[in-house]
Amino acid sequence: MIPRLLHFTWKTTELPREMAAYYRQWQQLHPDWEIRLWTDESMRAFVAEAYPDFLAVYDSYPKMIQRADAFRYLVLGKLGGIYADLDVEPFAPMTPLLEHDAFIGVEPLEHIFPDRIHQGVPFLFTNAFMGSVPDHALWQKIIAALPGLVGQETFYATGPSMITAMMLGLPRAERPVLLLPEVWSPLLSNGKRTRSDGRARQLLAGLGTVIGAETGRLVSHKWLTTWVPWHMRANRLVEVLQVPTTIKWWLRRQRHRALARIVIPDPIAPYLEQAPAPLDDYPLVHVAVRLGGAPLSPALGRALAGLDYPREKLSLQFFADADAADLAAISASVTRAGFAGPVTAIKGVGTASGLNAMLAARPVEAEFVLLVDGSISAVPADALVRMLEARRPVVAASCVDGVGHNADPALFRYRHGGSFKVLYKDGGATGALRGDGEHRVHLNEQKVFSVLPLDGVGESFVLINRAALAAGVGYGETPYKLHRGGEALGIMARDLGFEVAGLPQLEVVRST
Repeated sequence: MIPRLLHFTWKTTELPREMAAYYRQWQQLHPDWEIRLWTDESMRAFVAEAYPDFLAVYDSYPKMIQRADAFRYLVLGKLGGIYADLDVEPFAPMTPLLEHDAFIGVEPLEHIFPDRIHQGVPFLFTNAFMGSVPDHALWQKIIAALPGLVGQETFYATGPSMITAMMLGLPRAERPVLLLPEVWSPLLSNGKRTRSDGRARQLLAGLGTVIGAETGRLVSHKWLTTWVPWHMRANRLVEVLQVPTTIKWWLRRQRHRALARIVIPDPIAPYLEQAPAPLDDYPLVHVAVRLGGAPLSPALGRALAGLDYPREKLSLQFFADADAADLAAISASVTRAGFAGPVTAIKGVGTASGLNAMLAARPVEAEFVLLVDGSISAVPADALVRMLEARRPVVAASCVDGVGHNADPALFRYRHGGSFKVLYKDGGATGALRGDGEHRVHLNEQKVFSVLPLDGVGESFVLINRAALAAGVGYGETPYKLHRGGEALGIMARDLGFEVAGLPQLEVVRST
């Protein structure tokens, strides 16, 4: 059973008036429980004593909210009990929750904006109200992962997106009980009532045990969001203030009807499983390596030779630009690396048409083509297996430079979905997109997830199955919904019914 222990955190023991009132209610409703109000000072002291190896990570967080987030998982992992934000108002004793090994709240679906839907995970588990027995598997998983997420944006480093990804990575039997919004957060951040419990129950079916308001409402989260600047907090006045903006964008849609008709599709199905099952078969994979005008680098040669995949299930083909000065030297570099040659020459192999020619040169028996850019210098040995385990028709690895930054601009997902507003801001009204990074998110920015949808797949390390290629999926030689090359391939694939995924935790290194 969950111990009768309540945890709260604040900067000091002096609470703001509204929070102090809620805290007194918690005390009155739980007279025989142990209640701890942790401060910035006592939180750090606890981490130093209970998790000395984690203290350096704790101190390295650039924001106090990240330390407060991390502390919740650390204290529940060590002591168990129930954690609640101080803007959570209790209505009844928490005794009914003690019978579970763990529980966690589900955010109202009204809070799930197009960015979450386009991300493929159209819900969030909260870290504002949760509890467990000590040493629960969720906290163990999170605590082990947190050091590798330092430097990510708060939501993905320590916040709700992080805990959501971790929940989905657990076996179903180990997941906490899920509390629907009416149980713990009947009010939205704008003060209105949630009406999304029915939809949430359907969406979460199969993910775990779900508890709805039929068992009674326990608390109400008031969404004071003290860590957010006051002018960015949700309230009912925002809807009124946004009326002029809404009219402005309506008028722009009328003036640019062709652009307004462009739809960047959302994922075909939600990305609910973040722990892929092992392969039960090894399909035939053709590896197409684009060398361009340069020899095969020793680093890429070693990486290809080191792929942990049955050799009888692999074929390799190297491609050079037909205009390269010395095709013989390029062929010699392939032979020195231990690969049988010859090198296939294609004019303009670095262009979209050249890439499509590489894909078309695949052996008829190949079930997948792995396209590899010649500038790749490091590849995990299990890369191909992990891409196949994603079980999507098109899969791309995260391509990074030597310091972990995204190294392929065409490898991305639209941050807030590919809406008219996003395409307009990116220059779509002029007929050509700028590719502004403000509107795009890259795989290296959301490393807590094992698999996420993509819009653009790039051209660095991409796996495409035979069915998608046969249906006409390829690199955009002419603009496709304003996109070209690897930016167009993913959008085209999803339009044709083939899902397109990226693996944030699978990193290949691209040399500059």
